[in-house]
Order: sequence, then C-alpha cells, then structure tokens
Amino acid sequence: MTRSLTTGVARAALGAVACATLAAALPATMPWLAGPALAQDASVALDEVVLPLGPVTLKAPKLELRGTALSRDEARAILDPAGPAPWRTRLDKLSAREIVIPVLRVEQPAGGRVQVAVYHDVVARDVAAGRIGTLEAGGATLTVEGPGPDAAGAYGRLSAREVDLPGLARLFTEPGGPNAAPIRVYGGVTAEDIALTGPDGAALRIARIDARDLSGRPTTIPWGESVRALAEGAGNAKPEGPERSRLSGLAADLLDGIDIGGLEISGITFAAPGGGPKPSPVQASLARLTYGTGQVEGAGRVKAEGLAVEAPAGRVALKGLTLSGLSLKPVLEGLRRAAAGPLDQAEMRRYAPALGQIALDNLDVDLPAQASPQDPLNASGPLRFALRSGALAMSEPRDGVPTASRLTFDGLTCAVPPDSTAPVLADLSGLGYTALDLSGQVDARWDEAAREVTLRDVTLTGKDMGTARITGTIGGIGKEVFDPEPMVSSLALLGASAKSLALTLENGGLFQRFVDQQAKAQSLKPEELQREYGTAAMLGIPAVLGGSPSAKALGQAVSRFVVKPGRLSVSAAAKDPAGLGLMDFSTAPSPGKIFDRLTVNATAE
Repeated sequence: MTRSLTTGVARAALGAVACATLAAALPATMPWLAGPALAQDASVALDEVVLPLGPVTLKAPKLELRGTALSRDEARAILDPAGPAPWRTRLDKLSAREIVIPVLRVEQPAGGRVQVAVYHDVVARDVAAGRIGTLEAGGATLTVEGPGPDAAGAYGRLSAREVDLPGLARLFTEPGGPNAAPIRVYGGVTAEDIALTGPDGAALRIARIDARDLSGRPTTIPWGESVRALAEGAGNAKPEGPERSRLSGLAADLLDGIDIGGLEISGITFAAPGGGPKPSPVQASLARLTYGTGQVEGAGRVKAEGLAVEAPAGRVALKGLTLSGLSLKPVLEGLRRAAAGPLDQAEMRRYAPALGQIALDNLDVDLPAQASPQDPLNASGPLRFALRSGALAMSEPRDGVPTASRLTFDGLTCAVPPDSTAPVLADLSGLGYTALDLSGQVDARWDEAAREVTLRDVTLTGKDMGTARITGTIGGIGKEVFDPEPMVSSLALLGASAKSLALTLENGGLFQRFVDQQAKAQSLKPEELQREYGTAAMLGIPAVLGGSPSAKALGQAVSRFVVKPGRLSVSAAAKDPAGLGLMDFSTAPSPGKIFDRLTVNATAE
C-alpha cells in the first residue's frame, strides 16, 4: 500500500466521522440558524450569505428563516462578524420554527488546495433560545480543488438532534480551562451512505454512523483557534522546538475537553486496487464498530464485529474483537509532558494508551503458499489456523508495561498435513495426528515489594494429547527489569533466581502414540517398550542426580508414569530462600550438586 493511499484512506475515514460531527457543529458556526422567540409566523429571506470563520468560509446563496419574530435588518445584524455581542449571547435570544438552507458550501484550505463540502436541503427545526430540536441535510458532496491528485466523496442523509448552539459557540469562540464545566452540545448525530474515494482509487464505504451525547469543556485556547493551529501544524511534517511543544499542549487540552457517550459505525467496506506492475487488490469489510464507556470511570470499550480481509497475501476473518478498559489518560499526560519540553524516546512507552483487556472471538487465518523469488525451491507451504476465543487481561502497569497479566485461549486449531516438513507438524503427522487443537492460559504477576514474579498458572492442553501445568516463583526481579533502556533491563534479568517450580503432566493420548510409534520401529510390543523406559527412568535418574532419596523418589515416580501413563506431579523448591541464580546453574560441577540444593517431591497417579 503506497504512502498516498495510506494517507488518503486515513483522511477519508476521519472525514466520515468528522462529517457526522459537522452536522451538529455547523449551526454553531452559522449564527443565522436561529431566531428570537416565536412571536409570529413570519419569514425572513437572505441572499448571498458569506461568513468567514478563521480558515473556514461558509457560503449560503439563499437562507430563509420561517416562523420567526426577526426582521430582515435584525437577521443581517446577527450575521455581522464584527457584531459587538458574543455569539452565544446572540444565539441564546434567537428562535424560529425552521431555518432552510437549500445549498451550503463549506471551504477550508489544506496544503495549498481547498477542501469543499457542499450540503443540500439543510433544515433546522424547532429552534428555541438557540437550541435546535432536529437538524437535517439531504446529503453532501466532498471535493478537493486545486492542483494535485483527485479525491472525492458523498454523503446521504445527515441528521442531528438536541443541538445546543450557544454551547457550541462558547466552545468554539471563548476560552475556558481545566475547571470549566462541560457542555452537552448535542444528543445525537447520524450520517448515512458515505462514499469516499482516494486519489489512487482506494474506496471507502460506510452505511451508517451514529454518535450520541457529545459534551465539550471550554479549553484554555478556544476550540476554533486550537483546531486551526493543529490543522496548520499537520501540514508541517516535523514541527520542532517551541512550536512542537505548543501543538502538544493544544492537542492535550482539546482531547481532554471532548467526551462522547457512544459511537456506532456499521457497514464498512474498503477496496484498494493496488499498484505496481503486478496489481495486488485488497478488500476489507467490517459489519459493526462501536464505542462506549466501560464499567471503570474514564475508560472506554471498543468492539468490532464481522471483520474480513482478502488480499494476495492471504485471508483473515474475525467474528469479534473487544478492547476494554481503554483510556487515553497516559496519552494526554504524554502530550502535556511534551508541551513542557522534548521527550526522551525511552519515555514514550509510558504514554501509550491504557488497555485493560483484549478479547478475540472466532479468528480464521488462511495464508497461501509463498514462493521465494531468490530460491523458487525454497517456498513456504500454505498455512491455515483458527482460534475459537482468546483474551489478554492486563493490569497494574509500570511505565506503560503491565505487571499483572492473564492470557487465555481456547481452540487454537490448525491442520497437520501428512507431507509437512515443518519440525513440529512433521513429528505430529508421524504420530498420526491430522489436526492440532490447543487451549491454555498464562497467569503471572510481579510483586514489587518481594521482587518476585509469580507464575500462578501456566497451562497447555491439547485435544487427544494431554495437559501440562506449571506454577512457580522467580526471585530477584526488581524495578530495573522494566527500565526502558534495553541494556539496563537485560542486565537486571541476569540477577533473576529460581525459587520454586511445580510441574503436572496428564496424559491424554500423546505419550501412548509416541510409545506405539517407537515400539513399531523397534519391533516390540508397546508394553515391552514401556517397561524398558520405566526401568531406564528408575535407574538412570538417580544415577544422574546423585542417588539421594529425593532423586530415587523422582525416578520411581517417572517410572510409574511411563509404565502406566496417568498423572505425574513434580515440585521443587530452593533450600536457600534467595533461590538459585544463573551463576549457580552455570558453575555447578554436576546436575546432582544442583539437585542437592532443592527440596523435591514427586508422585505418579
């Protein structure tokens, strides 16, 4: 995907959401969309209305206020940009039964060109004291004028309800601050049938966008000035020094001042023709994307449903993806920190968005065989795998890194081709497996005070294979392990020590298949081979580990498991409370010397 395509698609996607918001925001920037209290059923018509608002210019060839007490002169006075009264004061006094704008043209400069949005059949109804009951537009067309690549778009019906014009005017034109009270500026916005086309043929379609309960807080620099400054700054690829700091501060203040109750985007499709001598078209679709507030205050929840991607590189399908506990608070902190001075790259991770949990539902990936251009004989075979469900929960972050996490997955499946040359798959094929089906979990937590990582549960289960479960404690893990400098964190890991470890194996068929395979190769009965393995374990393990009572008990337990596979449980704990470090293992003259420093228990059932 080319850079222009990526940029064009990103702008198109953002434009779709922005247009939905614009339907509500337009009246705030068009102070003529109001009238005083409905005293009589009079109409006022105005021609060639032009209103410059910073970098944005609004043009309405004709505008009509119906059911209003305003005179023509009063309406003209309201539209005067040099009027002495603040916009919100004027809007708060105006009412009309409806305001009709057949054609509304919105122009905004962008990189030496002009972005133009033309809305038609705009009607605002039930305007009382500057509050609009409903605002509708029959549709809109989007173009970019001036030299450069073409880009275009169109919208179907747009509507908004419960629009607070004085509140919007205050946000866009008046300063506030962190302690300013939030203003609910609209109850809902809907945009339908959105079609956007990039300069290189990429096409984005959205069936519907619904947003509700948008609130805003007046910021230190008014919204209008902040948006203009950020838009101008976006044209500079790498703003430096004071300018970069200023823009970071503006972005933090503006983002912190916006709150949306909910967002739903449905029927999303994307198609890109691909470029180069060999076209590589990409098609993607998403049935539904929603955002709402979660159970934790200040955290959001994003859910995507029905994702499908098809490209020459492969196919991906995903029934559901949920991001919970999503918070931009660290991002805002990072922007404010950047406003005070340059950021060290090592600090960046602590300012990543906070995320509590990622959950997947029914993932299916199909990758075709790939030939190597340098070596046609060295080609990778096709790969297809699926996941019924999976979740990663993260908490207690330190400098952007979670110190407690729990990964669970169920139904990680893939076929085992009979002619596979991959190391693991080839071995499984030899054991008679035609498919792999795995489930498991990893639950771990770091204790800062104890300087320990506890493996509370590490479990892997294979269908028709068995289950392996590990628990344990690793000591010597201090805060230095989380240092953003790789050299510091790597050296800190060298001080880790093993304190305890417990392993449980439950046979579910894998061991027996292995025995059957080996017995056939050696022309033995499986029972005979198991007895040989059992004897080797009973005698060999104590011989290697020094012949202590614990070593003999371990050998006997392993022998019983081999002869009659069921459940094998082995636990080991360091006799030294500090545990055994890497130096202890590397300098030990024999495995038996290490084993003597452990308390080991083993049982077979």
